[in-house]
Parts: sequence; C-alpha cells; structure tokens
Amino acid sequence: MAETNLRIIAYGKPKDGDPSKEIGDFTVDFNPNTFTVNNKIEYKQPDAKGQTGGDPVFEKIPPLEFSLEFTIDGTGVAMGNLSPDKKNNFKNKKHDYVKSQIIKLREVTGSGINGDIHRPNYLALLWGTFRLECVITALNITYNLFDAEGTPLRAKVTCNFLERIAPGKGGRQSRLESPDLTKYQVVRECDILPLIARNNYEDSAYYLQLARVNKLKNFRNIPPGVTLILPPMVEQDA
Repeated sequence: MAETNLRIIAYGKPKDGDPSKEIGDFTVDFNPNTFTVNNKIEYKQPDAKGQTGGDPVFEKIPPLEFSLEFTIDGTGVAMGNLSPDKKNNFKNKKHDYVKSQIIKLREVTGSGINGDIHRPNYLALLWGTFRLECVITALNITYNLFDAEGTPLRAKVTCNFLERIAPGKGGRQSRLESPDLTKYQVVRECDILPLIARNNYEDSAYYLQLARVNKLKNFRNIPPGVTLILPPMVEQDA
C-alpha cells in the first residue's frame, strides 16, 4: 500500500527486504516542501602533458543523494493531518510537541550513534510509490516560530540522505540500465498525461494509472513544473 505521508523507517541492520528488522519510524505531519535528487557521474580527466584537453574517462556513478525539506508544526494547524497516536501526543505535549518530534526524528534517523551497531541507523524512505534504502548524512533544523516563553512552535527540517545499494544488487550503473527503476518527470508547458504515458510505457492507456499514482484531480490540466512519479510498472485496469 502506498504511503500518503512521507515515512522514515529505521533498521538496526540492513533491511534488504526483511521488515522484521524495523526498530522505529517517523511520519511527517506535512509532506516535503521540496524534494531534491542529486545524481552524479564521475569522470577522470586525462592528464596529457602539453595538451589543452582530452576525452573524459568514465569512472563510476555514485549512489544518489537526496535532500528533503519539511515542516514540524506545534500550533495546531496540522491536527487534521495527524494520526490518532500523534493527536494524543499533541494534546499531552502541546507546548513541547515540536521538541518531542525533533527528538524522535533524531532517534529514528540515527543522527547520533546507535550503540548496538556502533553507527547511525540504516533507513528506508517511503512516500507514495517512492522507496529508497539509505543512510542520513545531515540533519538541519531551523526554528522559525516561538511562543512568548521562547518555546519553539514551528521548525523547518532539512534532511540529506545517501542511497544505499545492498550487496549483491549490483552497482548504480547496472541499476540505471534496469527497466525496473522508478523515474521522475517534470511537466513542461506542452506535456499531456497520455503522451507522457506513451513515451514511458509505450501505451497511452496507462495515463489513468499515472493519474492515480500521482493523486491528480485534473489530469487534463497539470501545471508546468509539477514532478510526476513514473513507477517501474503500472497495471492496467481490467
């Protein structure tokens, strides 16, 4: 089942398909404001003496780097987004809600060292059809709203993650050649969903499934700049 809100799951050992290793999780109240993917390709520049240039030699494709930015709010405006457990937590710790959520986020992401494994936690990000095995590389928090006593009521959180490729699954280069890789496409002015479906799945009939996956209310009028999730496979309706 696809996750409606972004969920960060912690594992004491590499998950590698085993959900029994889960040791904690954190679900955001508001989905990310921004989601940045940094895909690097490394080349080695030939060192040819006496020459002004050369043909760069391909070396490797490093793991993907991801950056997420989301908000933790303690004013109560997010009550409609909260799970029953979080609503109870908010009512019991209204003035400390932001602080308690930051503490939980640090515990789950392993911003410190997990004493049992002597390293930060292994993580998985789940959001819609997006799933990524990763580790956290940075956690930055900006408090931007306070009450009269100085208690933080709102915080902007920026998390940086590094993709983790399990042993035996091949390197990044081989995975890029696989047809089972989730893609992302930014909608341009002239794009329409049936055309996007045909270009990616060789059949425009998949546009309804794409609309459902991306929760599009009006697939005929998608604003330019929207990033669409293109899952590896989309089953057609019977």
